[in-house]
Amino acid sequence: MTVNLAEDLLLLGYQDDGTPTQDAGTLDYGLAGAVLVELAAAGRISLSGGRVSVTDPKATGDPVLDHGLRRITGYGREATPGELLDGIRGGLRDLVLDGLVARGVLRREPHRVLLVPLPRYPSANGGQPDAETATRAKLDLLVKGEPTDTRTHTLATLALATGLTASAFPGVARATVERRLAEVSEPAEPWPVAAVREILDEVQVSIIAITTMFMTSG
Repeated sequence: MTVNLAEDLLLLGYQDDGTPTQDAGTLDYGLAGAVLVELAAAGRISLSGGRVSVTDPKATGDPVLDHGLRRITGYGREATPGELLDGIRGGLRDLVLDGLVARGVLRREPHRVLLVPLPRYPSANGGQPDAETATRAKLDLLVKGEPTDTRTHTLATLALATGLTASAFPGVARATVERRLAEVSEPAEPWPVAAVREILDEVQVSIIAITTMFMTSG
């Protein structure tokens, strides 16, 4: 089953019992970043002078990406990737979860904490979702020094920026992952759109800044 980048990232940020991992506090920003990257890869947005503009507003057919495209279009002006992360993230996690439930990857399990509805989203097959297993296998190869594809490299970059190191790379030190990403900074199959690398860099810086703020304020 094909999943988009945001869905991949969300699966890494949820435990098998359907609850977010302990390091998923800024997951919503990572999801928004993933949407920006995929929209750039699809040629729907571009970056100039540090600001994002929509180059093709037509619907993509993917509810997650279309959510992002609508938020960018409705922002009212060209904005920086960091500004758009806040605009896109609202309602995005629920949209990603609902899509995975609708396609049979996860199931929705009613749950309450102090009378507050906080549903869980465990795997529909009772174990690790097949899509997540495939993704983790690719991430494992990356850490071991095997050749990687650009999408896996991008997912790893977003996972680290979002603070999901322990969830995405269990038992592996963050410095090890960072070193491996630096070694393969130019994967064998680069994104077809040159602007993607620039947007990913901007998104990474913005998410790291937000993650650092959350950690220091806690």
